Amino acid sequence: MNKLETIIGDYSGFLNDVLTRTANEGFDFGDFVQIDHLDYRTISLENYEEKKSQLQEVAELKNESIINGRPISTYLLNETIAHPHIESDSSRLDPWQVDVVELIAPKDGSDFPEGPNHVEYVLRRGIPEFLEKYKGKPFEMRAADRGINPEVGLPLGNLMMKVHNLSLLTVVDLQRRLGFDEISDNQTAKDLLRLKNQ
Repeated sequence: MNKLETIIGDYSGFLNDVLTRTANEGFDFGDFVQIDHLDYRTISLENYEEKKSQLQEVAELKNESIINGRPISTYLLNETIAHPHIESDSSRLDPWQVDVVELIAPKDGSDFPEGPNHVEYVLRRGIPEFLEKYKGKPFEMRAADRGINPEVGLPLGNLMMKVHNLSLLTVVDLQRRLGFDEISDNQTAKDLLRLKNQ
């Protein structure tokens, strides 16, 4: 067991599970440029702080922001996870490269268990084209109009897949350049521009 696995658990099994569920939902992996990151949800602020300390042994903290009212940290792994494609993912010859872990503190009233919960894919084309291709699926749309990096999600049983246009590290850089420390799903691009100009 490597150091990252002792911190966030069996990430390889988790990635394989999410990829398998994504394939079983009928998604074409050719629609995705990359697995942008995997997340780790904590059940308390104390656990969040503990995991922050542990992750700094295997990764570099790139950003911590308040997202939807709770802190979220972005870590660039010192060693990239190279996860093999699954059997039904014949469009990929090379392993998926995952180099970011997103550490998430709990929201008030959240009932997510501690551990990995979702992966986020970067789309080859935009969200409108993706939604048109897979219309009829029960996507979660609460962040579809978010001003920085809109996203949509789809529950996969007790896990979740999300898709967006930009990588998390690109978004972190944009937030820093624009001076935003707090982001919420209901902030449109106009909202963010208004805040920037205040």
